Amino acid sequence: MDKLKILTGCENYHFVGIGGINMSALAEILWSEGFGVSGSDKANSPTVEKLQGLGIAVAIGHNEANLPENAQVLVYNAAVPSDNPEVAEARRRGLKLLGRAQLLGLLMENYEYPICVAGTHGKTTTTSMLAEIFMASDADPTVMSGGVLPSMGGAMRIGSRKFFIAEACEYHDSFLSFFPKVGVILNLEMDHGDYFGGEAGLRQSFRKFAELIPRDGLLVINSGIKGLDEITKGLECKILTFGGNGEICACDVEFSADGCSFCRVEGLGQLTLGVPGDHNISNALAAIAVARHFDLPFDKAARALSTFGGAERRFQRKGQLNGAEIIDDYAHHPTEVTATIQAARNMEHNRLWVIFQPHTHERTAKFLDEFAEALQGADKVIILDIYRPAGREQEKAVVHAQDLVDKIGANCHYAPNFEEAAAFVRNNLAKGDIAITMGAGDINKLGGMILGG
Repeated sequence: MDKLKILTGCENYHFVGIGGINMSALAEILWSEGFGVSGSDKANSPTVEKLQGLGIAVAIGHNEANLPENAQVLVYNAAVPSDNPEVAEARRRGLKLLGRAQLLGLLMENYEYPICVAGTHGKTTTTSMLAEIFMASDADPTVMSGGVLPSMGGAMRIGSRKFFIAEACEYHDSFLSFFPKVGVILNLEMDHGDYFGGEAGLRQSFRKFAELIPRDGLLVINSGIKGLDEITKGLECKILTFGGNGEICACDVEFSADGCSFCRVEGLGQLTLGVPGDHNISNALAAIAVARHFDLPFDKAARALSTFGGAERRFQRKGQLNGAEIIDDYAHHPTEVTATIQAARNMEHNRLWVIFQPHTHERTAKFLDEFAEALQGADKVIILDIYRPAGREQEKAVVHAQDLVDKIGANCHYAPNFEEAAAFVRNNLAKGDIAITMGAGDINKLGGMILGG
C-alpha cells in the first residue's frame, strides 16, 4: 500500500497538545505510516504514555526546545493559545502550521469513502455504532472517534484505505475542512453561541458542510430537523432521510427495565439496542442508513448494535454502591441532559440522581432556564462549579453554578468540589437509586470517587 499523501515534501510532524483524543489518533496514524512524529502536552497521561511506548518522543510542558530541528509541520488544536512558545518557534522558523481539522481533512483524501458524522448531539455514539457495524461486516474501516470504544481498544482504529469513519465537529467550522463522500447530520440545535452568534450562523455552517458532499456522494439527514429544506435544497448528492417520517424509520418502540431499546426498522427487521433512549434509536437509524447505502447486511448490522454497550462516557455504567447504580454521561447541552434523564427514567429505579458539571460560562448563561427545566426531571440534583475548557472560551458571560441551583429550586444542592459531592452522594444514596455524573469536563473522575470512598 502506498504511503499516505499529506503535504508534499513534508515528512516530520510535531503535535502541540498531542495527548488529546483526536490529536493522539492523528499522531498514531502518521507514525504507523512511517512519518516522523513528535509532540508535547501540558501533563502526562495514559494517552501520552501509550504514544511514548510506540516510540514517539513526547515532552511534558511547552517549550520552544521541544520542537525538533527536523520538524517541518506543527499541528495544533483549539486549546493551544496563540502565544504558545512552540507555535511561536515554528513561525520563527517558517514551518507550516496545520490545525487539527485541517490535518484530518488532508488525511481523509487518501480514502475511497470518507464518512463524516455531524450534528449537535450524538456524534460519538453514532460514529461508534458505525464502527461496530462496519467491523462486523468485515469492511475493515479506519475510525476516528471522540470517545473510547472497547472493541477498538481506544478512540481510533487503523484499517484499510476504503472506509474512513470520523466525527465532524461544527465548532469553529472544523468540519468545513473535511472531504466527506458520505455526510451524516444527526440533528441541528443552537450551541457554541460564542462562535456562531446565533442559529442562523450555525445553520449556515451545516449547509456548507452538506455542500461539501460530491454529486456521487450521500447525505444522511434527520427528517425531523426544523427547516430541513434550508439544509438540503439544491444539493447535487443523493439524500437519505431517517427518523420520524424518513425513509429509514422505526416503529413499535419499547424500552426494558434494564435500559435496552427495541424497535422494528420499516422494511428491514427487528432491532435491539444495548443502550437506552429514543435518542439512541435515532442514532442507530442513521448508522443503518449509511450501512444500507453500502449494501452491508442488515442482520450483521443488527447483531453489532445488539451487543453495542456505548462508547466511554456515553451512559457508561461505572459500578454499584450499596445496590445503587453509578453511571457517567457526557451530556452538556439541555437537549442531551433531557435525553439522558429520560433514558434513565425508562430503567427500573428508586430515585434518579444527577450530579451535573456545567460546561462553559457562555453555554450555561445562554441556556440557564433550559438547563434548569431539564434537570428538574431528576429526583435529586447536585450542581458543581462551571467547567472552563482550556482555550475554548473568553469569560464574557457572568454566571455562577449557584444561579442554576436557584433556578432548579427544591431537591438541588450546590457542591463546590468533587470531594463534597462524592461524600454527599455516598451518604444519601439508597438501594435501587441511579446516580449519573454528567458533563463534558472532568466530572468523569467523580464516579470513581463515589465508588472508591
